[in-house]
Amino acid sequence: MTGEFERAAGYLLFRERGGKREYLLVRNKNGRHWGFPKGRVEAGETPQEAARREVLEEVGIRDLRPVPGFSRTINYSFIRNGKLIHKEVTYFLAETQEEGVLNAEELVDMRWLPFARALATLTFPEQQGVLKEAEEALAHQKGRS
Repeated sequence: MTGEFERAAGYLLFRERGGKREYLLVRNKNGRHWGFPKGRVEAGETPQEAARREVLEEVGIRDLRPVPGFSRTINYSFIRNGKLIHKEVTYFLAETQEEGVLNAEELVDMRWLPFARALATLTFPEQQGVLKEAEEALAHQKGRS
């Protein structure tokens, strides 16, 4: 079974509240899994453009301050309508001050959570790995400032 290939991109969004860092998790309407805002890279779009568009579509956030140099790509496969889909997702990291608004056509829930709760809430280990790397990068960055 060869299947189809899809590229997607998204943002791990974080904010600082009262000296504590929180990450935005969204619950997808289709799979009902917890993850980060993401979606398909359309023809003519860069992964960053796709990620920014998807964040706007899913949670209405425009204010993104990307962390330079952070991008992680994960690959996985799944079955959709009897077809094998190979998916490659690139995640970027950005800070925002916006709360965001749930787009009920795409999502069933969204939550800002501290690192440990976000890690425990994420459905897939690949995304847990990306979150751990983001937390390490931010902790390292904070240590230098």
